[in-house]
Amino acid sequence: MKPRNYIKTVCLSMALILVSCACDKSRQERTFTEELNKMLAWPEGGSYSDEAMQSVFDFIKEKPQSLEYGFEEKLSHIRIATSEDGNVRAYSVERCGFEGNPSLGFECKTLLQYRSNGKVFCEEIENFNGYITRICHIDSDKYYLLEDFQGSMHQGTCETYNFYVYEIENNELRKVKGAFASKDNVSDNLELSWDDQGGSLTFNEGINDSVFIYSRLRKELYVLKGMPLIDNPLKYRQYNWNKRRFELQKYDEPVEFCNDKYFIRIEQQSEDDWTYKCWNGGVKEGSPDLVIKNGTKQIWSYSNTLISHDEWRTDDESSPLGEKYIFFNNGYRYECYHGWRNGMQHEELFVYDPEENLIYSGDFRWVSQP
Repeated sequence: MKPRNYIKTVCLSMALILVSCACDKSRQERTFTEELNKMLAWPEGGSYSDEAMQSVFDFIKEKPQSLEYGFEEKLSHIRIATSEDGNVRAYSVERCGFEGNPSLGFECKTLLQYRSNGKVFCEEIENFNGYITRICHIDSDKYYLLEDFQGSMHQGTCETYNFYVYEIENNELRKVKGAFASKDNVSDNLELSWDDQGGSLTFNEGINDSVFIYSRLRKELYVLKGMPLIDNPLKYRQYNWNKRRFELQKYDEPVEFCNDKYFIRIEQQSEDDWTYKCWNGGVKEGSPDLVIKNGTKQIWSYSNTLISHDEWRTDDESSPLGEKYIFFNNGYRYECYHGWRNGMQHEELFVYDPEENLIYSGDFRWVSQP
């Protein structure tokens, strides 16, 4: 056989092998999905037995190749979350539901499937409150952030999230202790919850992509701060990853808003000190045209009363509706309003001269962070 024909034959053979492997994998995944759906057929009594749930997990354990499946076909009564690198997957099965509908995280059992040293392992986890909705690859091939969700609707909306960090080492999967640190506390998990009786929140099974945001590049985790209100910008707490745990960032994230004339950025410099930066032209380019230091901050609450930032931060779990920043520059007073008030979102700047005359007022558009 001529060399050129030989190369063509080898390439064609390799292509056929790849197509055959892809078809075989697709067939295996379809069979796996069909079998799981049969096993997870909703029982007449409205509740899975321990034996039924264990048989599901045993079936998954016997199929380590299932970690590669994309699950394009929907699986009934089981929640699946997979890390973006494909190395960790969670299968959460709910024992019972309400009138035949699955509950939202109560009475769950979870199986974690993970890859280590080229092999696939499984481990049943008992300490989750609900089901795993997201898995985030934190750093290297060993640290992963898991979001555990539990929710209900009964005369209002209740949602609870717990965040855990897991580590893969020596083919074992372990929960990292002390994975979250704040100024006064170190905890194995980070909890976020709210109970809304007034319709301020739209129930959406966890508003999945907004509860937390993680940047692997910057090693920064942003976790939703307080109850998300309809049409109200989301606010976040920032944590920094230090190769072993997440540490709460001491200061607030910057606030930015703009209009056609000005771009304004407010940064916290210390416990009680904020800096005002302003760019003319409505675009943040180069150095700011005006910088004012030593500003103060006030918080307004649901009653539209203003309290000092120092008074508010003693209640770290509260969710303020908005902030008022005050800056002085050569006798001129700058007041910036940011947040929700009287049924509307406000991003406003008022400037007063030394005689207390209003010389500028403007509406702005909030620039989302992070």
